[in-house]
Amino acid sequence: MEKTVEQAIHDKLWQIVSPLVNEHVYESRPMAEVIYPFADFEDFLSNFVGTKNGTLARIAVDLNLWESEDKRKHVSDAGEALFRQAMQLTDVFGYQISMRVSDSTIRVMQDRTVTPPIWRCMVHLEFDV
Repeated sequence: MEKTVEQAIHDKLWQIVSPLVNEHVYESRPMAEVIYPFADFEDFLSNFVGTKNGTLARIAVDLNLWESEDKRKHVSDAGEALFRQAMQLTDVFGYQISMRVSDSTIRVMQDRTVTPPIWRCMVHLEFDV
């Protein structure tokens, strides 16, 4: 396989989230003005467990979806769409995965550190490989 499992999951999630935010996806939070909606990858965590049959991995990823003050429904809908599509993943670039639904979450909150406030949907996804 050409990609690590973490990179494979990253690339597949990028494909899923891009149309949800009009192709405005960033590796990290942009420090300059950007167009809403947009998404950024916060971080990835890879845990590995050795077994007598090999290594099992659990990959956790945190993504943020951002939207302007008057578009709360849009950010909520986008978060749910990302979650639902991630649940359906079974293969990413040759890796067999399954989402740990009970360990994955969606949180929508208003970010009041800027004026006007904006909406943030934090999506935490965990996958078994």
